[in-house]
Amino acid sequence: MKTEQALNQNPQRGQFETVYVDKKTVSCEGNNPALGHPRVFLKLKDNKAVCPYCSKTFLFQE
Repeated sequence: MKTEQALNQNPQRGQFETVYVDKKTVSCEGNNPALGHPRVFLKLKDNKAVCPYCSKTFLFQE
């Protein structure tokens, strides 16, 4: 799994992280262990999933 900071310049949404994964199911707990969110499991549809809590984007890459 590779991680890359994606700085989206949309002022309404802020800055989000993009994670490249090699599996079709991933889990997310947020970006900060102390201020994270409940662990959620996401299935990548069309090779992409976005966390509903923190908007971290997961992209499938072999």
